[in-house]
Formats: sequence, structure tokens, C-alpha cells
Amino acid sequence: MIENMKVNYHWRLHTITKSNEPLFSLNQLELLRTFFNEETLHLLKNIIQQQVNTLHENEIVQLKISSFEFLIIKEKDKILLAISKDKETVQYASTENEISTIETSFIAHSAKMKQIMEIIKKVSYVDSTILLLGKSGVGKSMIAKLIHKYSSRSDKNFVSVNCGAIPEPLMEAELFGYTHGSFTGGQRGGKKGIFESANEGTVFLDEIGELPLNLQVKLLEVLQENCIRPIGSAKLVPINVRVIAATNQNLLELVQQKKFREDLYYRLNVVPIEIPSLKERKEDIVYLARHFLNKLVKKYGIFKTFHPDVEDVFTQYEWPGNVRELENIIERIFITTEDNEIQLTHLPPFFHSLSTKYTEPYQKSEIIPLKEAKKRLEKDLYTFQLTV
Repeated sequence: MIENMKVNYHWRLHTITKSNEPLFSLNQLELLRTFFNEETLHLLKNIIQQQVNTLHENEIVQLKISSFEFLIIKEKDKILLAISKDKETVQYASTENEISTIETSFIAHSAKMKQIMEIIKKVSYVDSTILLLGKSGVGKSMIAKLIHKYSSRSDKNFVSVNCGAIPEPLMEAELFGYTHGSFTGGQRGGKKGIFESANEGTVFLDEIGELPLNLQVKLLEVLQENCIRPIGSAKLVPINVRVIAATNQNLLELVQQKKFREDLYYRLNVVPIEIPSLKERKEDIVYLARHFLNKLVKKYGIFKTFHPDVEDVFTQYEWPGNVRELENIIERIFITTEDNEIQLTHLPPFFHSLSTKYTEPYQKSEIIPLKEAKKRLEKDLYTFQLTV
């Protein structure tokens, strides 16, 4: 992979072949010192070194810190570190072992997500209706965008609709549009609906299980006849859209409860894709956490990194809110932590019980019996000995 690198002259390269070699070359240090002082440079070294230590073979990591871009590539017997102070890009030859990521920075390190990524690539080239299944927060909307990005419709509109967020009286007008004079207060000249506005593009119907029964009939007409009937119109309007639907409900149960049309269910269920919850793809958790942290570092220009114990605790937590919960937690601790290294003590209390290395900090105002104080001290000394 390193031999296949194509790098322009803006990048300064350093190949590390021995463990005792300096992280940065003299040429790179000269460039970095034009922007960072020694204290910040030391912190920067720790951040990059941590990334190097956790890299797997044939893995690539690209970071943007302030006005610098860092590219780290690990091979069997060497590591390449490239640094640039501009926005020039690096092109490299792909390999079979390279982690599959897309322009949207979708993380897929686990076997389950890699398999889903392969399915996404295959279905993107056809116009079949897709039904995305999975719990709330697993990333169904992100996958819908990836399917659109890979498809032949990528240069057309992608319109996302949450079927549970639009009031039922307005939903028909929003989806299918209306003609002039259809109802009081309507827009003069009528209005195109979402399906007509997204013509030749993709419509993503999130929370499809919330769609009212009377509108399910009209959606079925879209899927079967490729046309819509705006409110107040006697004519059908032909459209050409690709429909991707998503839900966190069991649609078959809704069918049995007469809350969802059976014929619509089978029309939607052409290519079902089940998105695993975050606890089922633990290999992705650390990479997702770093990705969200790096986004915040780039956004605010404040350098922060995770202590290894924090990443270990992240993999042990169940994450009932899935990827959405992880992203929110990362943003929370990024904002509330003053230190550059995020440690166990900075995490919300419900993480503390997951780590044997966490000890409650002593409160200065707390007065405890001598016997209890001795027990705490012995426990701390024992924990310290295990970690050195």
C-alpha cells in the first residue's frame, strides 16, 4: 500500500520501520513548530502516537487537527506518517484488506456491518424498493443516504420524510401535493408534493409504520403505478422515484393488528436490510467514538483524546440508544471535560461500574472511620500495583 501512495509535494512523509524511531521526522517537526508551541506539540504527539498504537495492519487513519492533515498507514513492518498544511488530498490504491468506509465516514469494521455494506453496494445499482429495519438510533437514515449516493440517482434530489413527525391532516398534502382551490388557506396555484418534487431522485420514508391507513393506499399506487394523484385533481401525475422505507416496528405484527396493509408490506419488503444494534457490532464502537470525537476536534479546534480505559468501558456498555446515544455522549463529555485527555472520571456515573479501574474520588469534606480509610487506601495501593 505504501508503495502505491501518490502524494503531492505539499505532504511531508516519514516512514517508521523501528519501534524506537522518532514519531516525526525533522522535516515534519520544522513544519509543525511554525504553528504549535512545544507544549501543544507534545500533546499532539500523544494523540498521534495513540492512533499509531491502536492501528491494525493495512489500516488507514486520516485526521485533521487545526490547519494540518495527518495520514497514518500501517503495514506489516512499517508505518507511514504524512503531514500537510493545506487542503490537498492524498490518493492511494485500495486493497482487499482496507476497511470499507465511504465519503460520509460510515464506520464498518465489524463483520455484520461489512456484510451490510456489500448488500448496500449491490442494491444501489437497481431501483428496487428497500425496507430498512432496526432499532431506533442504529443509523437507518445514514444507510438510506449511502444507497442514494451509490445509485445512478446520486445527482438528483434525496428527500427524507419522517412519517411520524407530520400531522395526519397535513400529511397527504405534503406527500402528494394539491391543486389550486383544493382547500381554504392553500397556496395559490397549488403545490407540488414531496414525491413530485423528488422526481427522478430518492424518497426516504422514515417511520413508515406511522403512515395512516388511508395514505397507505396512495403509497401503494405510487409503488405499483409510478404515479400520484394530487389532492383536488382527477388526473394521475407520472413520477419516477426510488422509495426507501425504514421502521423500528415489526410491520408483520402491525399487519396482523390491521394497522398496516398487507399488500403494501409486501410491496415494501422487496429488499429488507436488518441493521444490527450497536451492542451487536462492538468492533465498531471505538472507531465510531473516535470518529465523533475527531469531528468535534475539527469543529472547535480543541485537542482531546480518549484514555484507553475509556474506550474499554465503551465496548462494555450496552448502548440502548445505539449510535445516536454514543454520538450524544461523546459531545457531552467533549463539552464538559476541561482536560485534553478524557478519562473515566469524566464519564457519566453509569459507566463507572463497568470498570474495575475506577475508584470514587475522596471528598475533602468527608469524614470516615479510620478502619474504612485504611480499607480504601489498601484498595488504591493494590489497584496501583496492578497497573504499573
